[in-house]
Amino acid sequence: MDLKDIMAISGLPGLYKVVANRTDGIIVEGLHDKAKKFVSSRQHMFTPLENITIYTTDDSVELKEVFSNMKKDEKSNTVPDVKKSDEATLRKYMKSVLANYDEEKVYASDIKKLIKWYSLLDEHKLISVIDPNAAKADEAASEPKTEEAAASTEEVKEEKPKKKTTKKAAATETTEATEEAPKKKRASKKAE
Repeated sequence: MDLKDIMAISGLPGLYKVVANRTDGIIVEGLHDKAKKFVSSRQHMFTPLENITIYTTDDSVELKEVFSNMKKDEKSNTVPDVKKSDEATLRKYMKSVLANYDEEKVYASDIKKLIKWYSLLDEHKLISVIDPNAAKADEAASEPKTEEAAASTEEVKEEKPKKKTTKKAAATETTEATEEAPKKKRASKKAE
């Protein structure tokens, strides 16, 4: 699930896919109507869905994880209709999807927006279930390398600067030698 090109734009309903960037804004395509239009960065704020998190009592959770949980539980726990559901129903559903969400910071309007976005993204088949094993493998890949691999990498990095350093050192020594020569002449003139 790649949400970096999907944007929520302030002042505009729905979600938008970025088609092109311009210096004064972006050109987007609406997921709900497939219409392309220019949106000025002077009038609107752009928020990639990838950057949105949900408040919890522990730590914030990325939106893609919440969408993944919604997709995973979709068969056993149907997504409520936003127009017909009251706040208690929406909060009960949110609790089933994300048990430790912060009830004080996450409003009913936020849950409605979350459900609308989920429905729109699911309609376009942009939501998938995140495999916990794959997430662990990604974390393991981003962890520091073993000591041997790290040492060999450091050796390679050290060799390049040494070569550059020796050239700079030679240039510095030459410069220092030329600067010292006039000083010696001046000292000998003062002695006379």
